[in-house]
Amino acid sequence: MAEGGIGAFALTDHDTLQGLPEAREEARRRGIELISGAEISANFAGESDVHILALFVDEENVTFNAILGERQAARRNRGERMAHRLLQAGFAIDLDAIRADVGDGVWGRPHIARALIRAGYAATNDEAFDRFLGEEHPWYVPYERWPADEVVATVHRAGGVCSLAHSVWYHDPETLIAGLAAQGLDAVEVFHPDHGPAEEERFGRLAREYGLVATAGSDFHGSVEGKKFPGGVFGDGRMLESLRGRMPRG
Repeated sequence: MAEGGIGAFALTDHDTLQGLPEAREEARRRGIELISGAEISANFAGESDVHILALFVDEENVTFNAILGERQAARRNRGERMAHRLLQAGFAIDLDAIRADVGDGVWGRPHIARALIRAGYAATNDEAFDRFLGEEHPWYVPYERWPADEVVATVHRAGGVCSLAHSVWYHDPETLIAGLAAQGLDAVEVFHPDHGPAEEERFGRLAREYGLVATAGSDFHGSVEGKKFPGGVFGDGRMLESLRGRMPRG
């Protein structure tokens, strides 16, 4: 991020805050601001995999951390099951290497994607998801998402703000954004590697219509692909200050 000229960024790993202390130490050394955050998998209005970015959350909030702990355990169980299904189907992925990759962190499909790439079954993270890890494949294992209205309320109680990630991914983004805005959503990701000019105009208009802050994110998960790299997509200072202005008072 520092090498890309970024002055402030949010680290939003899935369902965890565990990476923040190490990232903050390095960000301080580099002279850039780290915003606390997490990416929460939720469900809402028929959408089973809605990703909500929790930003500026209080990292010491007991309730928020307890719920994240439960979700981390569910993710670990799900990840192990998906890996075992692939092994049983004859895919020679290295389960021990995946576990080492995860460490004491949180299991996610990108860990399995990297194992598939190492084993030669896919060339990129996106290809691994398309060919092996999507909901339509027999090796996919679902897990219970956190209802999005509860996510928004819990993040607000933890002092944070909520932004809808990668808006173009959803079946009916207009209905989803309208519904979440009514539940207190603060922002919507307008600028993303998968958003072209038409999508940026579309989601920018929706942000204005529902009084939401427009945000930007690279969606970088450890594998550089197109604009998915640190600083590949970025916003500006006005965007950051608008987000700060949505933080709960008191």
